[in-house]
Amino acid sequence: MWVAKFKLRDDTDIYTSLCKKYKIDFFAAPYTQFTKNKKINLLAGGVISGSEENKKQFIAGLKKDSRIKNIERYHDYILIHAQHPLSRELEREIKIFYNPQYIRTKPVHLSTDGWEYWEVACLDRKELNKMITAAKKHYHGKLFSIKKEKLKSISSLEITPALTEKQFEAIKLAYKKGYYNYPRKLTIPQLAKNIKKAYSTFQENLRKAENKLIDYFLKYR
Repeated sequence: MWVAKFKLRDDTDIYTSLCKKYKIDFFAAPYTQFTKNKKINLLAGGVISGSEENKKQFIAGLKKDSRIKNIERYHDYILIHAQHPLSRELEREIKIFYNPQYIRTKPVHLSTDGWEYWEVACLDRKELNKMITAAKKHYHGKLFSIKKEKLKSISSLEITPALTEKQFEAIKLAYKKGYYNYPRKLTIPQLAKNIKKAYSTFQENLRKAENKLIDYFLKYR
């Protein structure tokens, strides 16, 4: 499998300017595209990372863009429906970047520096070169590497499978406060006290979240 790593910057993009403005990292996956009523519709999902206030501002900024038709949010995961006027240029771009021969081995990283970081695999190097050429020609693209290698895995956006809001908050707090560092910085009673929750309740939410995550990552191994 041929694997290319590169970055690009789309000056008319909906997301990257907002990522830079609000200090948000957006790990996105383009899902599908379709044409309806002479419009090209794009569906994409992803995880946003940053302060809660910045996340709210980022989403508010997206909603102000007339190209955004709908946004659904669950914790840090967002699903976006964007719509663009139909044009020959956009149709050509869609054919390249939504080519079914490509495998996105990682979510596209829309960074706080205003760039998009891509990692794409393809059986045919000539097909992969078409994406690289388009990125360089139209989007200030810069190739980091392209080489033949065996794929070890493909990253998934499903990072919080079936967690309740309280379970998600518990494990997110534990991670941010260094509970999973070695040596540990805080104990569970200290974490519970930090957010003014009962020890038994916090411990239950944390353990259930851990069990669900471990089950998700190990059930296919």
